[in-house]
Amino acid sequence: MKKHIYSLLFLLVITFSFAQDSIQNGGQASMNGTLDKQFDYVVQKSNNFQEYKVVKRDFLTILKRNSLDSVNRFKNELADLKAEFASHSATVKQLKDTLQTTQAELDKLKIAQDNVSFFGAPISKNNYNLIMWGIVSALLLILVIFLFQLKGAKSTASDAKNALEKLEANHEDYKRKALEKEQKLGRQLQDEINKHNKSSK
Repeated sequence: MKKHIYSLLFLLVITFSFAQDSIQNGGQASMNGTLDKQFDYVVQKSNNFQEYKVVKRDFLTILKRNSLDSVNRFKNELADLKAEFASHSATVKQLKDTLQTTQAELDKLKIAQDNVSFFGAPISKNNYNLIMWGIVSALLLILVIFLFQLKGAKSTASDAKNALEKLEANHEDYKRKALEKEQKLGRQLQDEINKHNKSSK
């Protein structure tokens, strides 16, 4: 009985040492894809134990580091998008203020005389109105363009935030499942050790 146990332990040690060499030689290079591919790779390279997967600590460390890098990258992108959103908001507010000022000037001009001095040259009120409405139209066009850009930036920021939340949730769920599996395997290993100790006595 003891010979069988020693033989089994010897085979396990050899298997783990080959697996460790494989991780050090090829694991790092295979963990450079997307997070989905990295998770698939970890599951594929993990050992089977009954209905569970035994995940190497090196894989978990690399996966954790890569996940945190992705989370930080999404946070930085989200911060950049928020800054861009704030910049667009300030520009839109400035354009709205300019538009209101121009409209007020137009209202005053409607009450004024037919001939208006424009850059020192007298022109008719109709021509002056055409010029001012041209400016207003240009400002409105700029305002519409900025509103579309603002909408796009807001949508991008929302998508990035949702992706970040999903990534964090997936990461937490994976950590929780891995911890549960590790604890369960530890208990099963302890049970086997206890059985072995009892049978040795």
